[in-house]
Amino acid sequence: MRTRSRDINIFSMSALDLFASALGAFILIAVVLFPYFPNTGDSAERVAEVRAQLERVQSELQSVQSQLGACETQRQEVQAALDACEEQQRTAVSQDALGACESRNQQLESALNRCQAQARKKFLLVLMSWGSSDDIDLHVIDPAGREFFYADSTHSGSRAKLEEDNTRGPGNEIWLHPAAEPGTYRVYYNYFGRRSDSGVRVRGAVLTPDGRSPFPVKRLRREGEKPLIATIEVDAEGNMHVSPR
Repeated sequence: MRTRSRDINIFSMSALDLFASALGAFILIAVVLFPYFPNTGDSAERVAEVRAQLERVQSELQSVQSQLGACETQRQEVQAALDACEEQQRTAVSQDALGACESRNQQLESALNRCQAQARKKFLLVLMSWGSSDDIDLHVIDPAGREFFYADSTHSGSRAKLEEDNTRGPGNEIWLHPAAEPGTYRVYYNYFGRRSDSGVRVRGAVLTPDGRSPFPVKRLRREGEKPLIATIEVDAEGNMHVSPR
């Protein structure tokens, strides 16, 4: 945006300068030519008249110079007021810009914190498999106490899900949480339906971004048996620790 001129013209400075210059020139010419004026016999009246004219001219010159000084003082005062106003405007703009930058920085920091919190959440996958015709169910209880199994494969407020359920082996079941919250997860095997005489051997493992951790092979012998197989600890930084039982 083009900046407007800040020069203040209270009066026509050029006209005042011209008037003052003309008066000065008149006085100078009068003084220089005074000896060549026609001799009037050195009349006291004529001398007094000329001196009075000179005094009036000098008085008018002083008055004009005084007006010029007053105008300059007034111009400086107005200019100082304008400078103060512009400085105040620049300060206001700077404060507004600073406020906008601080607000934007807070938004970016908040977004960064959310991204970091999301990055700390890692996927958690529990896998169970068996080789007989029996029906074995996988149960996982999350830190909030929600139990995932064939009858409740999902829960409100959680992204975890029992992805696969087999009612007759050989089979496998899978539970997956794409962004595990901090806390303790408990893994159980439930001997739901017995169809073999010698029981069933069940294998399992947990998969995380850090790798695969197998569970010890567990032999289930009687229907309704539901042992705790492992606990999985997830800390606030997303680190996971598996403790087989």
